Amino acid sequence: MNKDLDQVVLSEESIKSIIEKMAISISEDYRNMNLTMIPIMNGGLFMAVDLIRKLKVSCQIESLKVNSYFGKEQMVESKIFGAEFMARLNCRDVLIVDEIYDSGKTIDLVTMELETNPKINSVRSAVLLNKNKKRETVYHPNYIGVDVANEFLVGYGLDYNGMYRDLPYVCCLKTE
Repeated sequence: MNKDLDQVVLSEESIKSIIEKMAISISEDYRNMNLTMIPIMNGGLFMAVDLIRKLKVSCQIESLKVNSYFGKEQMVESKIFGAEFMARLNCRDVLIVDEIYDSGKTIDLVTMELETNPKINSVRSAVLLNKNKKRETVYHPNYIGVDVANEFLVGYGLDYNGMYRDLPYVCCLKTE
């Protein structure tokens, strides 16, 4: 393991199992619906790819980029990039996919933006990780893979200054 990384929080096998269970629930819930999956880039891409391969329903895929962190510090205001496609989501049922529910600001921002489009049928969200911490947010994920401690995590889409996203597992970043 890399010298900057601490213990593994979620193994590759555990992630696969969680994604399979989520795919079953999502497939059931979106049966006979017009699913459009929207991963939050860059981190949500990893989960979205694995999830879409396990779904038993067809779906379209679009993506958004939301900047909310710089290093370990959360930015004061998150910004959405690449939202031009939202105007084309007529009669679609949207599933936002992100790797972690941390402050909740990303889910809040994206959900509020999508809900301003009256042509969208529904908006839900799915996250792999739910940090155990207090939040002051309006929206909460509809699908949550697993609860984790309030630690700085990397791997499986989670990064520190753009590094470690490619790890097939989730682990803690050393504090020093």
